[in-house]
Amino acid sequence: MDIFDQAQELERLEREAALSRARSASAQGREGPEWIDGVACCRECGEPIPPARLAAVPGVGLCKTCQEEMEAGN
Repeated sequence: MDIFDQAQELERLEREAALSRARSASAQGREGPEWIDGVACCRECGEPIPPARLAAVPGVGLCKTCQEEMEAGN
């Protein structure tokens, strides 16, 4: 296994861990996005959640910025 294979495997593991954390948060009773006029919005700041994020993490309720702040403990 060369360095590129190792990097690819690390990225795969990090993606799986992130998805696992997201699923775990959903399973712990966290709600999905707040729907405002048919648009999925962040439960914290109220900004629209991009469709790509909704597709990548189904049921996500926070925008990327608020999710990162929550994970950092702010």
